Amino acid sequence: LSLLAGTTFAAPTFYGEIDLSLDHVQADNKNGVEDRHITDLNSNNSFLGLKGDEKLTDRLSALYQAEFTFYSDEGSNSSNDVFVPRNILIGLKDEKLGALKVGKIDTPVKQLSAVVDTFNNYVANNADVNGIMAGENRIDNVLVYETPAFNVGEGKVEAKLQLATGEGNDTIKSTKGGYTVAGRGLGDSWSSSVVYSDKTFVAGLGYDKAIPSRLLSRGFLNSDYDANDTVNDGQAVEEARNILAETDTVRAIGRINLDNGLSLRALYQVSEIANANVSAAAQVETVENIDDAQAWLIGAEYNLPNAKNWTVKGQYSQNTVAFNDATPDFEAKQILAGVDYAFSKQVKVYGTAGYLTIEQGSDEDKQLLVGTGFEYKF
Repeated sequence: LSLLAGTTFAAPTFYGEIDLSLDHVQADNKNGVEDRHITDLNSNNSFLGLKGDEKLTDRLSALYQAEFTFYSDEGSNSSNDVFVPRNILIGLKDEKLGALKVGKIDTPVKQLSAVVDTFNNYVANNADVNGIMAGENRIDNVLVYETPAFNVGEGKVEAKLQLATGEGNDTIKSTKGGYTVAGRGLGDSWSSSVVYSDKTFVAGLGYDKAIPSRLLSRGFLNSDYDANDTVNDGQAVEEARNILAETDTVRAIGRINLDNGLSLRALYQVSEIANANVSAAAQVETVENIDDAQAWLIGAEYNLPNAKNWTVKGQYSQNTVAFNDATPDFEAKQILAGVDYAFSKQVKVYGTAGYLTIEQGSDEDKQLLVGTGFEYKF
C-alpha cells in the first residue's frame, strides 16, 4: 500500500503505542504453596498498525486496518512471538448506510470496556478488567456492521453487530491474538452494542451470544504456581486460568466527564455459559457446573486543574463466579490507584499500586502490586 500511495491509493496512516513498565508483585499464596516476590519488565499490549481508506464515490469508501501487538520483553508472551495479530480487517463504508467489515476484530462488548477501564492494558494486560472478568475477546472470521452516527438530542447514538462463523469447527479454539467460534453458520455466535455519547456522558449496552471467553482468570500473575511446572500444581492452575467456554454476556457501562476535570466510570455485567463447548475436554465438568459470573467496576480519573500535566486515578473491580454444585464461589477483588504525568498528548510516565485477592473456599491468594511505566503513542 505504501508503494502505491503516490498512484492509486491514498497514503495509509501508520500508528501505534509503546508501553513498557517495571512491575513488582508480592504474592501471599494459599496454604502449601511458596510465597513469591516477582519483578517483571512488561510490554503492556504495545502495538503497531496501518489503517486507511480510499474514496470510491461521493458516499462510498474502501477501508482497511492491519494491527499487531509486539513484545519487547521476554515472558509477556507465552508463545514467544514478537508480533501477534490484533485487529486485521477490510471493508466498505457508506456515509448514510454505515460500514461493513470482515476479518479478525474485537467484539463490540470488548470495545465497551475501553471507555471506562482507566487501567486498560496495565501489567501485561492483567491489571485491567481482562485480568479478572469475562467478555474481553477478539474473534477470528467475523462480519461486522456498524451504523452511521444518529443525532439524538445533544449527542449521538451508534450501534454495532458482529457475526462470527466457526467454518465447520466442532470446538472453539484459542488462536494467536484471538479466538475462533464453533459451528457452521454465520451468526451461530455473535456480539452487539449500542452506545450513546455527548460532551458529558457516555452510556453503552452490549450483548455476547456464545462468544468464547475466559473464566476463572487470576489477575496480575498466576502467583500460586511456577509457570515452568507442567507436571504438578503449575499445570492445574494454568489450565484453570485459561478455561474457555461459549459464554453469553450482558455488559453495561457509563462515564460522566465533569467540567472540573473529574471523570467517573462504572461497569456491570452478567455472564452465563451458553454451551459446555470448551477448548480442552478436561475442562467440561468445571464449565458445566458454573452457574453465572457477575462482575462490576467503579473508577475515577481527576486531571488536576492547576497542574494539567498530572492525573490521579483509582478503580475497584470485582468478579464472582458461582457454581451449581457444592463448589465454593470463585471471587476476585481488585483495587488500583495511580498517577500519570503527561509530557504531551503522546508521551507520559506513570506509577501504579494495586491489591488483589482471589478467594475460593478456604483458599486465598493475595497479590500486592507496585509499578512504574513509560508510554509513547504515535
